[in-house]
Amino acid sequence: MSIKNQKYQKNLNDQLLGTEDPKIIIYELLNGLNNKLGDTLLCIEKGKNDDAKKNALKAQNIAFALRKALDHKDGGDVAKNLDYLYAHIHVATDKFIKNDSDKLLNSALLVSSEIFSGWKGLVNKIA
Repeated sequence: MSIKNQKYQKNLNDQLLGTEDPKIIIYELLNGLNNKLGDTLLCIEKGKNDDAKKNALKAQNIAFALRKALDHKDGGDVAKNLDYLYAHIHVATDKFIKNDSDKLLNSALLVSSEIFSGWKGLVNKIA
């Protein structure tokens, strides 16, 4: 690919993604996941189960997107472990959405917070 085409592709990617660094996109997804899980638990505390389920579904969708973004070919144990953790978040939110069981939501938030904290450190270290 010519240099002119490479610059065009980079500019197109920047416009489509809003950033040139995919790490920032993952950071934003993790932040959103963490917030939606926290909002789910707050809504449950307030007795707003419909709102809690909407937040849980959004968290579940974010966890699914994060799972799909994993590089299983080159990610090794890190990708495998993250896949397992995102699956836990998916199961926790699914049990709440379908069965009103919130037993796993606190651990899902803890998992999300730990992943987000680690990713935040990675992004800050690179920036």
